Amino acid sequence: MAVILHIDINAFYASAHAVVEPELAGKPLVVCSNHRGSVITTASYEARKFGINSAMPLSYAQTLCRDLVVVPIDFSLYQDLSSKFMNIIRSYSTLMQPASIDECYVDVTEKIKEYERPLDLAYEIQTRVYRELKLPISIGVAPNKFLAKMASDMEKPKGITVLRIREVQSKLWQLPIEDMHGIGSKTVPKLQKMGIKTIGDLAQANEDSLRNTLGVNTQNFINKANGIDSSPIETDTTAKSIGQSKTFTHPMVELDEIRNAILFEIKEIERRLLNRDMVGKTITFSIRLQNYKTAARSITLDEPTQSSDVIFEKVMGLYDEFDGLDGVTFISISLSNLVYKDEIIEQLNIFDDLTEPTVNDIISRLNQELKQDVFKTPRSLLEKNSK
Repeated sequence: MAVILHIDINAFYASAHAVVEPELAGKPLVVCSNHRGSVITTASYEARKFGINSAMPLSYAQTLCRDLVVVPIDFSLYQDLSSKFMNIIRSYSTLMQPASIDECYVDVTEKIKEYERPLDLAYEIQTRVYRELKLPISIGVAPNKFLAKMASDMEKPKGITVLRIREVQSKLWQLPIEDMHGIGSKTVPKLQKMGIKTIGDLAQANEDSLRNTLGVNTQNFINKANGIDSSPIETDTTAKSIGQSKTFTHPMVELDEIRNAILFEIKEIERRLLNRDMVGKTITFSIRLQNYKTAARSITLDEPTQSSDVIFEKVMGLYDEFDGLDGVTFISISLSNLVYKDEIIEQLNIFDDLTEPTVNDIISRLNQELKQDVFKTPRSLLEKNSK
């Protein structure tokens, strides 16, 4: 039977700042822009004890905790630590799939045979990541990706949880349906209205009765609720598109906060592009406003890119149409028409050094490049024939 680990860095952005500023460790801390209208990106576990969580307005969080520490977003720090984290995990198995900047799946079916006790490998990884990077992680151990993900969420921070198939009924079924990985927030109330209030309810439900709500994935969700998941570890980085999206519990109205939220998602797209060494040409931006208006806009670039600066500039141009119309509750950015960077054929221009080339200049340069006198002007041909 396969042994899959899901490894998740606990409160990653908050933990990352404690790495470079140890005096922040143990303090109620949030990551976001420190100005009016800011929405929290991440809250440390100490801050969560006060009822503070991500997507909460900073102004409200500060009423819950007077000693709340606010630190600004630092993309370069997160990318650096994420890269080091992934490299550590990859040293245990090449069958590793990054799931986001702070989590991954890894197949250790063969590696775990080297250890006297199976859990020793998980303890070693957890200890090593903390020793080398000072990052706390939780690990789920299971026979498939879905159960590993559910297991890692069961004990945080710094937990190691095993979830076996035979334990699905006792450990998984009792959890509320909103805790099931893959069930979106919009789907939860629909399921609850149908009497599906726990994962166990879903596991025992009739497929036909749920099809209108869960669509073509109905049987897949029922299988997962029963602990069955055949999805493989995806080590192939080939992708048709790379995208990021975010739903906000409290609508964003301040332009600075909307810009920061958009940039945050674009930086994650850039990180994923760099990891895959890919570039793309088509940018798609989707938005939902507080008045429930939704829209999507796209733009195709002349040249493929992986630059967050280029993508950000274009997305903000697309956002201009909606600026000031209403609060923003959802954003999505994606880059498609992807190719590997080393597959790009760059078209060379042999006339770059000519400011305003004439016809004679162009013909002369072409003949020079070909080392033959093959290109001629109509006038020169007529003159030659008239002689």
